[in-house]
Amino acid sequence: MAEGLRERMVAFGTASLTDTDLLTMILSGSGPGPTDQVAQQVLSSVGSLGGLLTRRASELAALPGMTEARADRLLAAVELGRRAALPKDLGAPLKLAKDVADRFARYASDPNETFLAVGVNARNRVTFLGTIATGWESGVNLTTRQVFTILAKENVSRVIFVHNHPSGDPTPSAEDVRFTKRLIEAAELLEIKVLDHVIVSSGGFSNLRSSHGSELNFK
Repeated sequence: MAEGLRERMVAFGTASLTDTDLLTMILSGSGPGPTDQVAQQVLSSVGSLGGLLTRRASELAALPGMTEARADRLLAAVELGRRAALPKDLGAPLKLAKDVADRFARYASDPNETFLAVGVNARNRVTFLGTIATGWESGVNLTTRQVFTILAKENVSRVIFVHNHPSGDPTPSAEDVRFTKRLIEAAELLEIKVLDHVIVSSGGFSNLRSSHGSELNFK
């Protein structure tokens, strides 16, 4: 089955393949059973390719014909596609919180919480992007040491923090505010300037410089 799809892709391009065909090719060789049938079952379960964005690996692995290896491969392909679809102007400066929210909008609908550190130069162009933690909830599993060990290693002097709220509500939580305060205090000791902390979600975005600027003493 996969060989026939490869021949069609070579002859007519990837656009000639259906959603099921694409899933079949991704899953081919990663487990037992007819791959095209597994692909059809996966697509039927999630509703559309967009439905894959809301599924965890464990949920996909539990579907008929799927395995952990197949689920991992499928989510890796989805993430690769999302990264390939990023805006072409990656060098555009992040002057406003909206610029940051637009740049990282792909995390707005992510079911897992992710905390990012975005290093920028004096013109606010991105020089470093680091995923500090995933599955992060209210700062419980994240420490200032984790954050600044990476930033110091990468020689970042100006940083914007970004994380998402899977709940859909971008309003900063009390723990978001407390953790940001600790980040700013630690950054000052290391002579790193924290420009903002932006929260993205399906319900919009917020930024702590605007909502808690005087309290947090952003530089």
